[in-house]
Amino acid sequence: MKNLKKENIAQQRIKFLKRHILLIFLVLISNLYTASPVFAQTTTWTGVCVSGIGDDPTTHDVATIQGLECLIANIFTVIITLIGLIAFVMLIVGSVLWLVSGGSAEGTKKARDTLTYAVLGIVVALSAFIVLNLISGFTGVEDIKQFIIPTSNS
Repeated sequence: MKNLKKENIAQQRIKFLKRHILLIFLVLISNLYTASPVFAQTTTWTGVCVSGIGDDPTTHDVATIQGLECLIANIFTVIITLIGLIAFVMLIVGSVLWLVSGGSAEGTKKARDTLTYAVLGIVVALSAFIVLNLISGFTGVEDIKQFIIPTSNS
């Protein structure tokens, strides 16, 4: 009888935590869709992203195929940020699962697996960056760290 009460209380606590985590998540997501100030670009684009006519920087507003370099660099920046955020969230989820497991073997194993996979994901993501830098350092080839679309005159 006491075990049933303890399990019932544990289930109620889990439901309570799930609701609150969902509420916090929804509040955070809703903040992404609220209006925020826009910081306008104050300098003109130059280099590989855009091209123009002559030396006048005001005419540098035509996108080029090399603009994909800038796009891909921006995408990688966002992906790296998302990897960090997802890993942080998974570490929190694993910790909460561990706390609410109540000492049950299944709950503890699930929480331990979540934490293990979160840390493993961080290690795999960072190892790609480290391997590229090591190869670049040992060989002296710096071009492998840059994504460059070749042009007809390069």
